[in-house]
Amino acid sequence: MKQILAITLILLISVKAFCSGVLIQSPGSSPVEFNSFLKEHSEMLSYSQHLVQQLQTNLRQEEELYRIGENLEASSKNISDSLRLLQKTGPLSLNSVNFLYDLSTRLLERPDLKNNFEIKTVNCKVRGLLGMPLEKCAKVRVDFLAISRQWPTAHTLVIESNPYAISTANSLEVSLEAVYEFQLLSDTHQAVSFRGTYNQLMQQHFVFVPMVQGSCSGFSTSIDDFNIQSAGTLFFSKDCLKPANAPPSGSRFGEWLSENKSWVYPVGILLVGGAVAYGLKDKKIVVEKP
Repeated sequence: MKQILAITLILLISVKAFCSGVLIQSPGSSPVEFNSFLKEHSEMLSYSQHLVQQLQTNLRQEEELYRIGENLEASSKNISDSLRLLQKTGPLSLNSVNFLYDLSTRLLERPDLKNNFEIKTVNCKVRGLLGMPLEKCAKVRVDFLAISRQWPTAHTLVIESNPYAISTANSLEVSLEAVYEFQLLSDTHQAVSFRGTYNQLMQQHFVFVPMVQGSCSGFSTSIDDFNIQSAGTLFFSKDCLKPANAPPSGSRFGEWLSENKSWVYPVGILLVGGAVAYGLKDKKIVVEKP
């Protein structure tokens, strides 16, 4: 029983540690003060920085790309199908973008694939993300000014796993025909995701949902990431930081929890441990020393 409780507590602490440095900005707070606070606390990440960091690594996706690369003699249909399915698994990580460029370049050297539309489109897609010229590709220039006007809440556009600051981004060309994973990020609102071509993106009408409503003295949250909800930090000002999972100040539940925390928290831990123990009933757990 003690071992099960210890494992449970370690798992809970690990999840909390992963997101405890994530800072969510209240819509009513000062952006200047928020950014200044982040600079002074390098151990913390803004909500948008945290999401970008997550997108930039995808070991399973990268392993699948390596597997495709080890079988370059496969039929054109198998290769096209594999690449199509891989791109549907989620945004391409930084390593995946680089590897996919090398892989598609090598595949286009095959006589039977040099005019393959899907592989040419993939090659154009990642060339744009790597900042390479797109002379032989159907292309379109990303209009950051139009994006800013259309979605003023967002401050970062992420294409696959490449972030671009909307207000200061340099000129960027992307494939006209390729399907991308887009994310519109803000430190105050939930991320908006869209999969499609750039022109399809610009035809959308998104609704941005604030993650925090209210003030330091009383607030509610709507955070769609459980780990951040349970372990993140809300920023109202440099003098007012609140745990994202804290009940609103002044609420009857908050007052009750504050008055009874001496027994509520220990009982909560025991209930979690009991639930895990029941779930593992009749199962044998072996923990070996390394």
